[in-house]
Amino acid sequence: MQDGIDGAEAGTGERRERNRDGASTKALVRQGSFRPMAIALRDISSAGCGFESVCMFDAGARVLLTLPGLEVWPATVTWWRDGRGGLSFSRPLHPAVAERFAAS
Repeated sequence: MQDGIDGAEAGTGERRERNRDGASTKALVRQGSFRPMAIALRDISSAGCGFESVCMFDAGARVLLTLPGLEVWPATVTWWRDGRGGLSFSRPLHPAVAERFAAS
């Protein structure tokens, strides 16, 4: 995948700072005082990730992401459409951590 707009983000105007590697990890996202919601990561980099979910999200919403075995990580929903979305991490993941969750 290249920097910029990919197929999952077509029409959103979303631009990326870093390339993302494919992923197939389950995670949890919590918004405010709501209960955590299950998501499936589809790609990840140290700066953010793409995901799928049956729950709806609002672009701009601040959320807490829980990846298996890691502390809660703050993020912002950058876009959401038709069951797919993108998160921008409030602080970057260490590259080795992002690589751990990338699909092999």
